[in-house]
Amino acid sequence: MMATVGLGVLAPAVADVNPSIKSLIETGNYLEAINALDDEIASSPNDKFELYFVRARVYDLSDQPEKAKTAYHSLITQYPGRPEAYNNLARIYSREGKLDQATALLRAGIYTQVSYRILFDNLTEIYTEQAARALQSALSPGTPDASPALPVNTLREITSPGANPK
Repeated sequence: MMATVGLGVLAPAVADVNPSIKSLIETGNYLEAINALDDEIASSPNDKFELYFVRARVYDLSDQPEKAKTAYHSLITQYPGRPEAYNNLARIYSREGKLDQATALLRAGIYTQVSYRILFDNLTEIYTEQAARALQSALSPGTPDASPALPVNTLREITSPGANPK
């Protein structure tokens, strides 16, 4: 059984968008929010990163991962110095169990802004999951007292915030 890595989400404040769009997102009216964002993008003379990013996030929230991935890839291409899209695209890949791709994106995101803490936190989560999987697969299934959950739980205890060393 493959565990899902719970990476933190990073987003420009939705408060930066039109209040009516923010309301649509908060109430789960994602299709209307996407249409309103598209209109806002078409009419905005300013930098549109936040609008594009919020639209990508709404695709993700509305269970459209392929559209979200395309939108995040586009953001990475258009704004390679902004770490947010790297993080959220990595989040989608980790949900899909594609930890190597998620790791590569987080590492690339770190190069854009080394002080972006959530990238390091999420990379730690992925490395922990990869180590847990390696330990679990290394256990001999023929050993009667080997519990596959033991190394996984131990690793999670070690890396969880507030864990007390023994």
